[in-house]
Amino acid sequence: MNSRPWLLLFLLLMPAVLLSQEQRDKTSLGDANRSTQTFSILFNVSTVFYTAKDEKIDNFLTRYGYKAPQGVPVGLNFELAAIPVNSRMMYSLQASTIISKQDIGSTIFKAAAYRRIWGEKHFWISAGLGVGSHGSRIFLNGKMPPAFDSLANQYHKELVLRRTGFMIEPAVRFFWYPIRTRRFELGLFGTVAYDLSFNSRWKLGYYNPSGQFSSFKSLSKKTGVQTHREFGWAFSDGLSCRFKLD
Repeated sequence: MNSRPWLLLFLLLMPAVLLSQEQRDKTSLGDANRSTQTFSILFNVSTVFYTAKDEKIDNFLTRYGYKAPQGVPVGLNFELAAIPVNSRMMYSLQASTIISKQDIGSTIFKAAAYRRIWGEKHFWISAGLGVGSHGSRIFLNGKMPPAFDSLANQYHKELVLRRTGFMIEPAVRFFWYPIRTRRFELGLFGTVAYDLSFNSRWKLGYYNPSGQFSSFKSLSKKTGVQTHREFGWAFSDGLSCRFKLD
């Protein structure tokens, strides 16, 4: 039986389920959740291990002498989050980038909402959903297909392959704060997530001399480089700083 329709239905309904709990949570917090009765700002930094792979672009990189991603690429994730007063919800903005040595650069930006599903004084578990965008680019500063090489000579520019896409990330998260004061908590956290990345087609172009991302000039040529949806697990662990405000 094809489970994909049920997965899509789950992903579509999860945000509504999470948000519907907000009002109920305000009247259902027990002693174990007493620390949520103040407004909190969190800054989290974590190392992320990705399992999703795009074999088509990996083959392209290998064929022309570029370094393809390793078996499990490693990234850094920076997160700014907020927990409202008397709420089990956490809302966050996150930015990630791959730091493994490879010739394809990748970045991810997403917004997420998580609901605290179980907790004690020093430890809690939350679950939720993140949605956002991701981008990848390859600077073609080595060997390249003959059609690309002729364009590089024509425009006298270093050519770049670039793609963007939409991503969805359901996740379960674990927070532990062994160091606590009245206004500040320092702890560790881990995340188990499943990334669903829907990639656009690869575009061939170049950047202007200033090198700004917004200055990408796309060439009206078919690249012939195939794209692929990337589905896979992502595991992360890191440091969490929580500031409690009255």
